[in-house]
Amino acid sequence: MKTARRNARGEVTLQRILDATVQLVGRYGYDNTTISRITKATQRPASSIYWYFEDKDDLIVTALENSYTRFPRDGRRPWQRFDPSTPLQSQLFEELAPELQASESETPLRLGITLALEGSAARSKVQEPFRRRRAAALAAIEKWWNDAFTATEADDERRHGGVWWMSTLTLAFLDGHYISDVVVDDPEIVSARSRAVAAFLTFAFEALCRGNASLEVPGEDGADTPDGATEHENGPSALLDVTRRLVAQHGYEGATIGRICTESGMQRSSVYWRYKDKDTLIKAAVADAFLELLIPLHDLPTPSEDWVADLASAIGATMRAAGDNPDTVKAGLLLEVQQWDPPTAGGTAVVEGSAAAEAAVAQWFSTARVAADSVEHLAWLVLRLIEGLMLGSVLGRPVPVDDLIRLLAMMVENGPPREALP
Repeated sequence: MKTARRNARGEVTLQRILDATVQLVGRYGYDNTTISRITKATQRPASSIYWYFEDKDDLIVTALENSYTRFPRDGRRPWQRFDPSTPLQSQLFEELAPELQASESETPLRLGITLALEGSAARSKVQEPFRRRRAAALAAIEKWWNDAFTATEADDERRHGGVWWMSTLTLAFLDGHYISDVVVDDPEIVSARSRAVAAFLTFAFEALCRGNASLEVPGEDGADTPDGATEHENGPSALLDVTRRLVAQHGYEGATIGRICTESGMQRSSVYWRYKDKDTLIKAAVADAFLELLIPLHDLPTPSEDWVADLASAIGATMRAAGDNPDTVKAGLLLEVQQWDPPTAGGTAVVEGSAAAEAAVAQWFSTARVAADSVEHLAWLVLRLIEGLMLGSVLGRPVPVDDLIRLLAMMVENGPPREALP
């Protein structure tokens, strides 16, 4: 931002430009938030924008930073101190309860997730504000868990692996919440969910402390999933695949019929013969494919003595499928977090389909040995964990699926009785 010029023009005009930019990016994503759209939304000429900003990227970065400043996270600094004299589960509850309460301050986080997912933004600086905050949050969580393992006098290897897994799981729950829980205005629900996550993380921590075998720890966080073009055969068989990739690369708005036709080798008439409009096509290409990843949660077997293993297997199957289909994950999560009014058919399908999977898991829990008042909160926990791990996988922090399944099994092996699960 051209800070030297900030005082030369009205602050009201500047704030109007920043607010409009945030709203437009939230709806259209990076690729299709243009200077033209911003001038139309603000009723200000392009010269006013370039008076303050070098280019579109400079404007978006400043708008994002401004939104984080305007909507602070209630002034608290989470994950600052682990207290070995206080029960772990109690400390986790105190950390999680404020974080799992949906608030206006989470809007910039969802916008950051949108930009982090959109492939066309990967080589620009617009992802930097979100990445900095995400890295700082992860560093605080890692230090907190390192202190927790140090208090148990764990050796270096066990502590290193434990910190990676616990921080990854913690971040996944928070990410899943930011993706899906737009409105949570019931304190009792927030409290119950916080207790459930706190109990889950406590059991995972205890399992890692007592485990006889260490779990795999991937290398340092890698770069995002490559976003370059992939070769496709022309014709109808490529249409859905191309559409899905273009949504992952450019967002809903940027996946134009023109681009889809060019890259799939199909004529507009052929596309419209199969699908009445772009919205219907994207629903078929993205939403339906994304929801297929959740099929294992609908197909859980009748609960038995090994119901925890069955649930772990279903979560693992979903995560394996997600790992094999990064474009589906990126595009599906983009449809879920982008703010369209009215909602797109694909976005609605993803939201409703995820809710249906959560309801299926809740129904499954109701037939297992789980307290009735915990069923809905446990189902919520499962879906938020999966969504958060999906996001982590496409942002460079994938979880080894086999070891994830092992950890879930370790949590109940020689540990708390299954009836005591959160």
